[in-house]
Amino acid sequence: MWRHRLFVCICHAVTVDEVTEVVDDGAVTVEAVGELTLAGTGCGMCHDRIEDLIEARCGSCPLAALAVA
Repeated sequence: MWRHRLFVCICHAVTVDEVTEVVDDGAVTVEAVGELTLAGTGCGMCHDRIEDLIEARCGSCPLAALAVA
C-alpha cells in the first residue's frame, strides 16, 4: 500500500520520521543528524528544516543548548 512520506532531505530521501527518531535518540545538531541519516550532507538546502525539527523535538533539552554554545 502506498504511504505518503514527508521528506526532510531530498538528496538522500530522508524522512521527517527518520530525523525525529535520531533526534529523540540524542542527535541535537545538524551534523549529528547527518552522521546518522545522511540528511544535510548533500546540497545542504535542508539544514533549516533539520534545525527546525531539532528545536521542535528538543528545544528545551539541555543537550541542545550545549550543542549551540
